[in-house]
Amino acid sequence: ELCEQDEVAHEVTLTRSFLIAETEVTQAQFEGAMGYAPSEFTECGQDCPVESVSWHEAAAYSNALSVEAGLSECYVCSGDGVDVQCEVALNPYTCEGFRLPTEAEWEDAARCGEDLLFAGSNELSEVTWHDGNSGATTHTVAQKTPNACGLYDMSGNVFEWTQDWYADVSAESVTDPAGPRTGYARVNKGGGWGSVGGYERISSRHKGGVDSHTSSFGFRVGRTVE
Repeated sequence: ELCEQDEVAHEVTLTRSFLIAETEVTQAQFEGAMGYAPSEFTECGQDCPVESVSWHEAAAYSNALSVEAGLSECYVCSGDGVDVQCEVALNPYTCEGFRLPTEAEWEDAARCGEDLLFAGSNELSEVTWHDGNSGATTHTVAQKTPNACGLYDMSGNVFEWTQDWYADVSAESVTDPAGPRTGYARVNKGGGWGSVGGYERISSRHKGGVDSHTSSFGFRVGRTVE
């Protein structure tokens, strides 16, 4: 399920520094940590973004990285593989482990202090794989121009799961937002290989059911550093 929503400009303050991955999680990285390969676009190769992963699988992968690094797990998960179910265990801004970026963090990283339509450019095809140039498939990560922070594919290639439950955005200023406590769909951002240009905009908001396994959905990880 994908749904483009109205965009509401509002002021957001982030009080914690965070790290975010340079690229989307690749097929090789996911299989190496989780022991299985969910992606539909296997012919694209191991350096292409993992896709067809639910929000729960993205959370479980984040936990696996935390365990390996000896850090707190940001989610509580049960089950395994494609059937895993996860819930947020700790406030994302205080959890020290790996996790999905909040929507606010994702957008802050994608913009990187610049006022551009897409992550790194106002020219769609310079930075994105979209419906007009992808050939209906994902592509190896980091082939397009990065944004000013050195982040690749924030716009295009695959939609990226974020931490937040989806909710309409108000125009009020907020500090360290993390979305509502409950919901039925999580926010994903950035557009994907099959999306028209409007979906690739940094400001564009979308949602996906947490159990969705679609070849348009992938993710990248981040973590709080102070």
